[in-house]
Amino acid sequence: MNHFTLTASLVSKDAIRFTPAGLPVIYCQLEYRGEVIEVNQQRKIQMNVEAIAIGPVHQALLQMDLGAQAVFEGFMAPKTLRNQRLVFHINHIQLKN
Repeated sequence: MNHFTLTASLVSKDAIRFTPAGLPVIYCQLEYRGEVIEVNQQRKIQMNVEAIAIGPVHQALLQMDLGAQAVFEGFMAPKTLRNQRLVFHINHIQLKN
C-alpha cells in the first residue's frame, strides 16, 4: 500500500499549470518539523518535501496562505520515468486550526 500522511506547513507554491489533458497542476514545497519515536528514542526531524496537487485538490492548495499548516494525504511516486526522485502526490488536504 502506498499511502502517505504528513502534517506540514506550506512553504512555497508554483503558479498553476495544466497537463496535456487539461487538468490543473500545482507544485509546492511542504515543511515538516517535529519529533518521532525511533527505537524507543525521540528523534527531531526537519525536512522539506516536494509535492504536487493535480485536479480538484489544487483548489485547496490555491487558497492556502504560505505558512499555513495542514494534514496532507496522498501517495509517493517518482517524478518521471527518468527521474526517480520521489514526489508527494496530494489527493486530500485538511487545514489545521
